Amino acid sequence: MDLVTHGLASFALARGLFPRAGKLAAAAAVLAGCLADADRLAMYFGPSAAFTWRGTYFHSVLAAVLLSALVAVIFGATSQGKHLNASTPAPGEPESNNAFPAKKSSAAFFLLFAALVAALLHLAMDVCQSDGVMLLWPFRAKQFAADWLPEIDPWILTILVLAVAVPELLSLVSSEIGVKSKKPRGQTGALIGLALVVIYIGARGTLHANAVGLLESRVFHGEAARRALAYPEALSLTTWHGVAETESALDQIDVNFASSGTFDPDASLRVFKPESSAALEAAQDTPIAKQFLAVAQMPKASVEKTDVGSVVILRDLRYAASGETQHEIAALIELDPDNKVTSQEIVWARDLRGAM
Repeated sequence: MDLVTHGLASFALARGLFPRAGKLAAAAAVLAGCLADADRLAMYFGPSAAFTWRGTYFHSVLAAVLLSALVAVIFGATSQGKHLNASTPAPGEPESNNAFPAKKSSAAFFLLFAALVAALLHLAMDVCQSDGVMLLWPFRAKQFAADWLPEIDPWILTILVLAVAVPELLSLVSSEIGVKSKKPRGQTGALIGLALVVIYIGARGTLHANAVGLLESRVFHGEAARRALAYPEALSLTTWHGVAETESALDQIDVNFASSGTFDPDASLRVFKPESSAALEAAQDTPIAKQFLAVAQMPKASVEKTDVGSVVILRDLRYAASGETQHEIAALIELDPDNKVTSQEIVWARDLRGAM
Protein backbone atom coordinates (compact mmCIF):
# COMPACT_ATOMS: atom_id res chain seq x y z
CA MET A 1 0.00 0.00 0.00
CA ASP A 2 1.27 3.48 -0.79
CA LEU A 3 2.62 5.78 1.91
CA VAL A 4 -0.22 8.31 1.67
CA THR A 5 -2.85 5.64 2.31
CA HIS A 6 -0.89 4.31 5.29
CA GLY A 7 -0.56 7.81 6.71
CA LEU A 8 -4.26 8.57 6.35
CA ALA A 9 -5.26 5.20 7.80
CA SER A 10 -3.03 5.74 10.82
CA PHE A 11 -4.39 9.25 11.36
CA ALA A 12 -7.98 7.98 11.11
CA LEU A 13 -7.12 5.22 13.57
CA ALA A 14 -5.72 7.72 16.06
CA ARG A 15 -8.78 9.95 15.72
CA GLY A 16 -11.20 7.06 16.01
CA LEU A 17 -9.66 5.15 18.93
CA PHE A 18 -7.76 7.90 20.75
CA PRO A 19 -9.83 11.03 20.04
CA ARG A 20 -8.62 13.02 23.06
CA ALA A 21 -5.01 11.93 22.98
CA GLY A 22 -3.80 15.13 21.37
CA LYS A 23 -1.60 15.96 18.42
CA LEU A 24 1.49 14.26 19.81
CA ALA A 25 -0.14 10.84 20.01
CA ALA A 26 -1.70 11.27 16.57
CA ALA A 27 1.70 12.16 15.11
CA ALA A 28 3.26 9.12 16.81
CA ALA A 29 0.59 6.86 15.32
CA VAL A 30 1.13 8.26 11.82
CA LEU A 31 4.90 7.83 12.06
CA ALA A 32 4.64 4.28 13.40
CA GLY A 33 2.05 3.47 10.74
CA CYS A 34 4.40 4.54 7.93
CA LEU A 35 7.82 3.55 9.27
CA ALA A 36 7.80 0.00 7.88
CA ASP A 37 7.94 1.45 4.37
CA ALA A 38 11.46 2.68 5.04
CA ASP A 39 12.50 -0.55 3.30
CA ARG A 40 11.33 1.00 0.02
CA LEU A 41 14.58 3.00 0.05
CA ALA A 42 16.34 -0.25 -0.82
CA MET A 43 15.07 0.10 -4.39
CA TYR A 44 17.49 2.98 -4.89
CA PHE A 45 20.38 0.61 -4.17
CA GLY A 46 19.59 -1.84 -6.93
CA PRO A 47 17.44 -4.93 -7.54
CA SER A 48 19.38 -7.18 -5.16
CA ALA A 49 18.87 -4.78 -2.25
CA ALA A 50 15.19 -4.39 -3.13
CA PHE A 51 14.75 -8.16 -3.26
CA THR A 52 16.45 -8.58 0.12
CA TRP A 53 14.77 -5.76 2.04
CA ARG A 54 11.40 -4.83 0.57
CA GLY A 55 8.53 -6.45 2.45
CA THR A 56 10.86 -8.50 4.64
CA TYR A 57 12.41 -7.54 7.97
CA PHE A 58 10.68 -4.19 8.48
CA HIS A 59 7.32 -5.79 7.67
CA SER A 60 7.37 -8.32 10.51
CA VAL A 61 5.37 -8.28 13.73
CA LEU A 62 8.62 -8.16 15.69
CA ALA A 63 9.74 -5.07 13.79
CA ALA A 64 6.33 -3.45 14.38
CA VAL A 65 6.75 -3.90 18.15
CA LEU A 66 10.32 -2.59 18.17
CA LEU A 67 9.61 0.38 15.88
CA SER A 68 6.51 1.30 17.91
CA ALA A 69 8.56 1.26 21.10
CA LEU A 70 11.17 3.47 19.43
CA VAL A 71 8.51 5.95 18.31
CA ALA A 72 6.97 5.99 21.80
CA VAL A 73 10.36 6.71 23.38
CA ILE A 74 11.11 9.51 20.91
CA PHE A 75 7.74 11.19 21.30
CA GLY A 76 7.75 10.62 25.04
CA ALA A 77 11.07 12.44 25.26
CA THR A 78 9.71 15.17 22.99
CA SER A 79 6.88 15.79 25.40
CA GLN A 80 9.49 16.61 28.09
CA GLY A 81 7.31 15.31 30.85
CA LYS A 82 4.23 17.20 29.75
CA HIS A 83 0.89 15.46 29.51
CA LEU A 84 0.25 13.84 26.14
CA ASN A 85 -3.20 15.37 26.18
CA ALA A 86 -3.00 18.47 24.00
CA SER A 87 -6.70 19.23 24.11
CA THR A 88 -8.53 21.29 26.68
CA PRO A 89 -11.95 20.53 28.08
CA ALA A 90 -14.92 22.38 26.71
CA PRO A 91 -16.73 24.71 29.12
CA GLY A 92 -18.66 22.59 31.56
CA GLU A 93 -17.03 19.35 30.40
CA PRO A 94 -15.68 17.14 33.22
CA GLU A 95 -11.92 16.92 33.35
CA SER A 96 -12.10 13.11 33.57
CA ASN A 97 -13.55 12.91 30.05
CA ASN A 98 -10.72 14.76 28.47
CA ALA A 99 -7.75 12.53 27.92
CA PHE A 100 -5.38 9.82 28.80
CA PRO A 101 -4.57 9.55 32.51
CA ALA A 102 -2.46 12.40 33.72
CA LYS A 103 0.22 10.13 35.17
CA LYS A 104 3.32 10.05 33.05
CA SER A 105 3.53 6.23 33.03
CA SER A 106 -0.08 5.86 31.91
CA ALA A 107 0.35 8.46 29.19
CA ALA A 108 3.46 6.68 27.90
CA PHE A 109 1.55 3.39 27.79
CA PHE A 110 -1.24 4.87 25.67
CA LEU A 111 1.32 6.49 23.39
CA LEU A 112 2.99 3.10 22.86
CA PHE A 113 -0.38 1.43 22.32
CA ALA A 114 -1.44 3.96 19.69
CA ALA A 115 1.86 3.53 17.82
CA LEU A 116 1.67 -0.26 17.98
CA VAL A 117 -1.92 -0.45 16.71
CA ALA A 118 -1.01 1.81 13.78
CA ALA A 119 2.07 -0.29 12.96
CA LEU A 120 0.01 -3.50 13.01
CA LEU A 121 -2.62 -1.85 10.82
CA HIS A 122 0.14 -1.18 8.28
CA LEU A 123 1.01 -4.89 8.20
CA ALA A 124 -2.63 -5.94 7.93
CA MET A 125 -3.20 -3.68 4.92
CA ASP A 126 -0.01 -4.86 3.20
CA VAL A 127 -0.92 -8.53 3.68
CA CYS A 128 -4.02 -7.84 1.57
CA GLN A 129 -1.82 -6.96 -1.43
CA SER A 130 0.18 -9.06 -3.88
CA ASP A 131 3.63 -8.05 -2.59
CA GLY A 132 4.40 -10.56 0.13
CA VAL A 133 5.33 -9.48 3.64
CA MET A 134 7.44 -11.55 6.02
CA LEU A 135 5.17 -11.30 9.07
CA LEU A 136 6.78 -14.00 11.20
CA TRP A 137 10.45 -13.11 10.71
CA PRO A 138 12.82 -14.22 12.24
CA PHE A 139 10.88 -17.36 13.17
CA ARG A 140 9.66 -18.09 9.63
CA ALA A 141 10.77 -16.72 6.28
CA LYS A 142 7.40 -17.27 4.60
CA GLN A 143 5.85 -14.24 2.89
CA PHE A 144 2.11 -13.66 3.17
CA ALA A 145 0.06 -12.10 0.36
CA ALA A 146 -3.73 -12.28 -0.03
CA ASP A 147 -3.83 -10.64 -3.51
CA TRP A 148 -7.00 -8.68 -2.63
CA LEU A 149 -5.79 -5.10 -3.09
CA PRO A 150 -3.72 -3.25 -5.71
CA GLU A 151 -0.58 -1.39 -4.71
CA ILE A 152 -2.48 1.91 -4.87
CA ASP A 153 -6.19 1.55 -4.19
CA PRO A 154 -8.10 4.71 -5.22
CA TRP A 155 -11.25 3.58 -3.39
CA ILE A 156 -9.56 3.19 -0.02
CA LEU A 157 -7.71 6.44 -0.58
CA THR A 158 -10.98 8.25 -1.35
CA ILE A 159 -12.73 6.82 1.72
CA LEU A 160 -9.90 7.88 4.03
CA VAL A 161 -9.63 11.36 2.54
CA LEU A 162 -13.35 11.90 3.05
CA ALA A 163 -13.20 10.44 6.56
CA VAL A 164 -10.58 13.02 7.52
CA ALA A 165 -11.69 16.02 5.44
CA VAL A 166 -15.47 15.99 5.90
CA PRO A 167 -15.36 16.33 9.72
CA GLU A 168 -12.93 19.23 9.33
CA LEU A 169 -15.31 21.02 6.98
CA LEU A 170 -18.27 20.36 9.28
CA SER A 171 -16.26 21.68 12.21
CA LEU A 172 -15.51 24.90 10.34
CA VAL A 173 -19.19 25.33 9.50
CA SER A 174 -20.21 24.65 13.11
CA SER A 175 -17.72 27.17 14.47
CA GLU A 176 -18.98 29.81 12.05
CA ILE A 177 -22.56 29.45 13.27
CA GLY A 178 -21.54 29.09 16.91
CA VAL A 179 -22.52 25.44 17.41
CA LYS A 180 -20.27 23.48 19.75
CA SER A 181 -20.04 19.69 19.66
CA LYS A 182 -19.50 17.67 22.81
CA LYS A 183 -17.86 14.82 20.86
CA PRO A 184 -14.16 14.90 19.95
CA ARG A 185 -13.69 16.38 16.50
CA GLY A 186 -13.42 13.83 13.73
CA GLN A 187 -13.99 10.69 15.83
CA THR A 188 -17.27 9.65 14.23
CA GLY A 189 -16.01 10.31 10.71
CA ALA A 190 -12.82 8.35 11.36
CA LEU A 191 -14.69 5.35 12.74
CA ILE A 192 -17.13 5.37 9.81
CA GLY A 193 -14.24 5.61 7.36
CA LEU A 194 -12.35 2.72 8.96
CA ALA A 195 -15.52 0.62 9.01
CA LEU A 196 -16.11 1.29 5.32
CA VAL A 197 -12.52 0.29 4.53
CA VAL A 198 -12.98 -3.00 6.39
CA ILE A 199 -16.25 -3.70 4.53
CA TYR A 200 -14.60 -2.83 1.21
CA ILE A 201 -11.63 -5.13 1.85
CA GLY A 202 -14.01 -7.91 2.85
CA ALA A 203 -15.89 -7.49 -0.43
CA ARG A 204 -12.59 -7.60 -2.32
CA GLY A 205 -11.65 -10.80 -0.51
CA THR A 206 -14.94 -12.48 -1.42
CA LEU A 207 -14.67 -11.51 -5.08
CA HIS A 208 -11.06 -12.70 -5.16
CA ALA A 209 -12.05 -16.12 -3.82
CA ASN A 210 -14.77 -16.35 -6.47
CA ALA A 211 -12.31 -15.45 -9.24
CA VAL A 212 -9.77 -18.04 -8.10
CA GLY A 213 -12.50 -20.66 -7.80
CA LEU A 214 -13.68 -19.95 -11.33
CA LEU A 215 -10.18 -20.26 -12.75
CA GLU A 216 -9.39 -23.48 -10.89
CA SER A 217 -12.60 -25.11 -12.13
CA ARG A 218 -11.95 -24.56 -15.85
CA VAL A 219 -10.02 -26.41 -18.56
CA PHE A 220 -7.58 -24.30 -20.58
CA HIS A 221 -6.90 -25.48 -24.12
CA GLY A 222 -7.63 -29.07 -23.10
CA GLU A 223 -5.62 -28.97 -19.88
CA ALA A 224 -7.07 -28.75 -16.36
CA ALA A 225 -5.81 -25.99 -14.12
CA ARG A 226 -3.44 -27.23 -11.43
CA ARG A 227 -3.69 -23.98 -9.50
CA ALA A 228 -4.70 -20.39 -10.15
CA LEU A 229 -4.12 -16.88 -8.85
CA ALA A 230 -6.12 -13.70 -9.37
CA TYR A 231 -4.95 -10.10 -9.04
CA PRO A 232 -7.13 -7.00 -8.58
CA GLU A 233 -7.89 -4.24 -11.03
CA ALA A 234 -7.41 -0.93 -9.23
CA LEU A 235 -10.56 0.83 -10.45
CA SER A 236 -12.91 -2.14 -10.77
CA LEU A 237 -14.03 -4.54 -8.05
CA THR A 238 -15.46 -6.97 -10.59
CA THR A 239 -12.40 -7.34 -12.85
CA TRP A 240 -9.57 -9.67 -11.84
CA HIS A 241 -6.42 -10.56 -13.75
CA GLY A 242 -6.02 -14.32 -13.58
CA VAL A 243 -3.13 -16.71 -14.10
CA ALA A 244 -3.80 -20.46 -14.24
CA GLU A 245 -1.08 -23.08 -14.30
CA THR A 246 -1.61 -26.19 -16.41
CA GLU A 247 0.75 -29.06 -17.21
CA SER A 248 2.43 -27.32 -20.15
CA ALA A 249 1.70 -23.61 -19.81
CA LEU A 250 0.70 -20.61 -17.75
CA ASP A 251 -2.56 -19.08 -18.98
CA GLN A 252 -3.30 -15.39 -18.45
CA ILE A 253 -6.93 -14.28 -18.67
CA ASP A 254 -9.19 -11.67 -17.13
CA VAL A 255 -12.24 -12.55 -15.06
CA ASN A 256 -15.01 -9.95 -15.24
CA PHE A 257 -18.04 -10.65 -13.07
CA ALA A 258 -19.86 -7.65 -14.53
CA SER A 259 -19.64 -8.99 -18.08
CA SER A 260 -22.72 -10.66 -19.52
CA GLY A 261 -20.62 -12.82 -21.83
CA THR A 262 -19.54 -16.40 -21.11
CA PHE A 263 -16.10 -16.91 -19.62
CA ASP A 264 -13.96 -18.61 -22.27
CA PRO A 265 -10.78 -20.20 -20.88
CA ASP A 266 -9.54 -20.94 -24.40
CA ALA A 267 -9.24 -17.19 -24.99
CA SER A 268 -6.32 -17.04 -22.55
CA LEU A 269 -2.83 -15.86 -23.41
CA ARG A 270 -0.56 -18.90 -23.15
CA VAL A 271 3.01 -18.77 -21.89
CA PHE A 272 4.53 -22.19 -22.39
CA LYS A 273 6.87 -23.79 -19.89
CA PRO A 274 10.37 -24.70 -21.11
CA GLU A 275 11.28 -28.31 -21.63
CA SER A 276 13.35 -29.94 -18.93
CA SER A 277 17.09 -29.62 -19.57
CA ALA A 278 20.41 -29.94 -17.78
CA ALA A 279 20.90 -26.17 -18.01
CA LEU A 280 17.51 -25.45 -16.38
CA GLU A 281 18.12 -27.98 -13.60
CA ALA A 282 21.58 -26.53 -12.88
CA ALA A 283 20.21 -22.98 -12.83
CA GLN A 284 17.35 -23.87 -10.49
CA ASP A 285 19.84 -25.40 -8.06
CA THR A 286 21.71 -22.11 -7.56
CA PRO A 287 21.28 -20.10 -4.32
CA ILE A 288 19.84 -17.12 -6.24
CA ALA A 289 17.25 -19.28 -7.98
CA LYS A 290 16.22 -20.96 -4.74
CA GLN A 291 15.74 -17.58 -3.03
CA PHE A 292 13.72 -16.29 -5.97
CA LEU A 293 11.53 -19.38 -6.31
CA ALA A 294 10.84 -19.34 -2.55
CA VAL A 295 8.90 -16.07 -2.89
CA ALA A 296 7.69 -16.16 -6.52
CA GLN A 297 3.94 -16.72 -6.76
CA MET A 298 3.77 -17.88 -10.38
CA PRO A 299 7.37 -18.52 -11.56
CA LYS A 300 8.19 -18.77 -15.24
CA ALA A 301 11.54 -19.95 -16.57
CA SER A 302 13.09 -19.37 -19.99
CA VAL A 303 16.25 -20.97 -21.40
CA GLU A 304 18.25 -19.41 -24.22
CA LYS A 305 21.29 -20.88 -25.91
CA THR A 306 24.21 -18.50 -26.48
CA ASP A 307 27.63 -18.70 -28.11
CA VAL A 308 29.22 -19.31 -24.70
CA GLY A 309 26.62 -21.58 -23.10
CA SER A 310 23.12 -20.85 -21.84
CA VAL A 311 21.16 -18.11 -20.10
CA VAL A 312 18.29 -18.98 -17.76
CA ILE A 313 15.87 -16.27 -16.67
CA LEU A 314 13.39 -16.74 -13.87
CA ARG A 315 10.45 -14.34 -13.67
CA ASP A 316 7.24 -14.11 -11.69
CA LEU A 317 4.12 -13.69 -13.85
CA ARG A 318 2.27 -12.00 -11.01
CA TYR A 319 3.97 -8.74 -11.99
CA ALA A 320 2.63 -8.86 -15.55
CA ALA A 321 -0.80 -10.07 -14.44
CA SER A 322 -1.20 -7.40 -11.76
CA GLY A 323 0.27 -4.66 -13.94
CA GLU A 324 2.90 -3.77 -11.34
CA THR A 325 5.98 -4.16 -13.54
CA GLN A 326 7.83 -0.99 -12.63
CA HIS A 327 9.87 -2.71 -9.93
CA GLU A 328 9.69 -6.27 -11.24
CA ILE A 329 12.64 -8.41 -10.20
CA ALA A 330 14.03 -11.44 -12.04
CA ALA A 331 16.82 -13.97 -11.54
CA LEU A 332 19.48 -14.22 -14.24
CA ILE A 333 21.77 -17.28 -14.33
CA GLU A 334 24.47 -17.81 -16.96
CA LEU A 335 26.04 -21.19 -17.65
CA ASP A 336 28.94 -22.46 -19.78
CA PRO A 337 28.62 -25.21 -22.42
CA ASP A 338 29.10 -27.83 -19.65
CA ASN A 339 26.15 -26.34 -17.74
CA LYS A 340 28.35 -25.00 -14.97
CA VAL A 341 27.15 -21.72 -13.50
CA THR A 342 29.35 -18.78 -14.42
CA SER A 343 27.21 -16.00 -12.90
CA GLN A 344 23.98 -15.54 -11.00
CA GLU A 345 22.28 -12.32 -9.97
CA ILE A 346 19.01 -10.57 -9.21
CA VAL A 347 18.19 -7.99 -11.91
CA TRP A 348 15.44 -5.57 -12.84
CA ALA A 349 13.18 -7.33 -15.33
CA ARG A 350 12.96 -4.11 -17.38
CA ASP A 351 16.66 -4.52 -18.20
CA LEU A 352 16.07 -7.89 -19.86
CA ARG A 353 14.67 -6.24 -23.04
CA GLY A 354 11.50 -8.31 -23.05
CA ALA A 355 13.16 -11.68 -22.59
CA MET A 356 10.86 -14.34 -21.13
